[in-house]
Amino acid sequence: MALQMKAVHLSYVVHVLGVAGAVMVLVWNISFRGGLAWSSDNKNLIFNVHPVLMLIGLVIMGGEAIISYKALPFKKAEKKLIHLILHAIALVLGIIGIYMAFKNHNESGIANLYSLHSWLGIGLISLYGIQWIYGFLVFFYPGGTADLRRESLPWHVLFGMFLYILVVANSALGFLEKLTFLENSGLDKYGSEAFLVNFTAIVAILYGTFVLLTALSRGPEEDNHSYSAI
Repeated sequence: MALQMKAVHLSYVVHVLGVAGAVMVLVWNISFRGGLAWSSDNKNLIFNVHPVLMLIGLVIMGGEAIISYKALPFKKAEKKLIHLILHAIALVLGIIGIYMAFKNHNESGIANLYSLHSWLGIGLISLYGIQWIYGFLVFFYPGGTADLRRESLPWHVLFGMFLYILVVANSALGFLEKLTFLENSGLDKYGSEAFLVNFTAIVAILYGTFVLLTALSRGPEEDNHSYSAI
């Protein structure tokens, strides 16, 4: 059942929060953490790519993909293609982001996959990939039968929402984990960087909340009596 408010109005809040979150994570990692690098003697610069790509990729681009069916004034086929492409971009950025975390750990002699955040991250990126592949094969190309699409759509939507909630939660967990490491290494707990990291996590959570509210709100009139693909 859709919420009795227009999705397009809520989507404006999503876009603003998305831009704010992207700017904040970039400011943190460039201005406070020293910058971004694919390869560097300063291994911290390699790791800095991880939170940037994970937030902009899985959280922000993934959220934009979710609301595309409800917020864009295009035909269904066009929205389906945009939905597919945005999720693909989110998935690729997420994979690269995780690779950069492994690259940093391997080159720094740090153990991999020792935290709940990393365990959830591997599981979520795997499920995200499976969800995308299934959606591509059933709803895009070659496409399943009408019965298969009709029966799969509610589950595709439900699983997509569940997966996205976990993605946002794990991103907040990642900010907490990194900030805890920094504070244990001497970072001022009440300094500007600590506040920036915490507020970035809050913006990510608010962004995810408004993505879900938008997805549950009234879409364009032509889609009012149909499911919305997530």
